[in-house]
Amino acid sequence: MEQLQQIKQWFYALPVKEQRMVSATAVLILITLFYLIIWEPLHTGIQQEQQKQQSQKEILLWMQQAASEVKTLRSSGSRSTIRDKNKPITLVIEQTVNNAGLKPAISKIESSGKNSARVLLNEASFNQLLVWLNTLATHNGVQVVSANIERAGKPGRVNARLTFKRP
Repeated sequence: MEQLQQIKQWFYALPVKEQRMVSATAVLILITLFYLIIWEPLHTGIQQEQQKQQSQKEILLWMQQAASEVKTLRSSGSRSTIRDKNKPITLVIEQTVNNAGLKPAISKIESSGKNSARVLLNEASFNQLLVWLNTLATHNGVQVVSANIERAGKPGRVNARLTFKRP
């Protein structure tokens, strides 16, 4: 309380012009603090939540479309036959990688036994990777035994270490 009295005495001891300048500066500081402490974080938070909501809506729409496509494919009842049963697994992987458009992302393809192989991909498109894995499984009978997929530097891109096996 004593400090508040000292500030009041100091303020009233100032000339009127300086009192107005100090008052205006105090108001400006209060407005700036309100903006920085309350308004800006609130406004930024609302914008981020709106962006998250929009992103979730887009994902939901995509999932609904994919679900309807899956239903359509299941109802068609056609089963694909396994191709290239007698080809080496590394050759099958190389051919399907080319078809999937993932060749630039391939770092290494190595055989690890008669019917297994390891593949390293860098900066691969995640969507193309999923389509490729599905193609390998459904059309070529090649299954993923282990997968380590990490987010790469660019959005939608991944680095992957995959191990495949053909039964």
